[in-house]
Amino acid sequence: MFDFGKTRAIIQQIQKARSPSAICNTLVSFTEHYGLHAVCAGTLPAKGSTPGDQVGHLVLSSWPAEWIDRYVSCNYIFHDPIVNHARQSGNAILWRDILKERQESCKTSKLLSEAREFRLVDGIAMSFTTLEGLQIVMSFAGEQAELSPRDLDVVSFVSSYALGHALSLRGEDRFGQLEALEKECLQLSTRGRTVPEIAEKLALSEIEVSAHLEQAKRKLGPGHTLYRQGEGPRLTPREKECLQWAALGKSEWEVSQILGISEHTAEKHLLNAKTKLGASNRVHAVAEAIRCGVFE
Repeated sequence: MFDFGKTRAIIQQIQKARSPSAICNTLVSFTEHYGLHAVCAGTLPAKGSTPGDQVGHLVLSSWPAEWIDRYVSCNYIFHDPIVNHARQSGNAILWRDILKERQESCKTSKLLSEAREFRLVDGIAMSFTTLEGLQIVMSFAGEQAELSPRDLDVVSFVSSYALGHALSLRGEDRFGQLEALEKECLQLSTRGRTVPEIAEKLALSEIEVSAHLEQAKRKLGPGHTLYRQGEGPRLTPREKECLQWAALGKSEWEVSQILGISEHTAEKHLLNAKTKLGASNRVHAVAEAIRCGVFE
């Protein structure tokens, strides 16, 4: 499904980005090859939310600021057929394939016409669900999108990792809220120190260290960037095996048949791998595994 070498290279570039704008720049440098020069992603605001609140839902955006202002002031998000389709389907799909199946209202026609003024004519859309249950709709735009079904899979895969990284950057300020010992234990752990080693260094019991680590991770949340520092995650051989087949597009049932295990067991191994990798979903887990060199 993927060229792991090339995919890992773009993922490593995204990982180096330290701001949403830098993530957007890296993504667009990758998608320009497909005719896509802008990206926007955000959680879905409630109906009746103010324009200011809608802007606060943005996670990533390289759309022109003037278009963002117009989009939110006109409440276009509640009339956008591309957003509506992405929130229901999730899978990456071309805008033109969404629009040809929809009957345009006057509001929708106005939205699409105004978007063209900003060279947002064609594109792709998709959505992802975080571990916390938030749905994020993501859209890439250009004047003419040129992607095969395989290209859609690759862009969706890279996008999932980019969103995970963007959300982890958002959570970095939560580190400052940790207690001093929680910070020390977590930092030592992410540098590869074991619980006994941390306990010896800080003159604590192993039970105290484990409690501090558990409390720190609970406060930070599973998407925090500290989960991805230090040595690579320690996946079991079976977890790694299941994830490798998942990277090739296999479902839990297909993985179970290939490995001769139950579907429930395959699902459990994939969930464990996802948790260890600090990923928000399976695609993000595969991307994180590639970045960490798990498959090498």
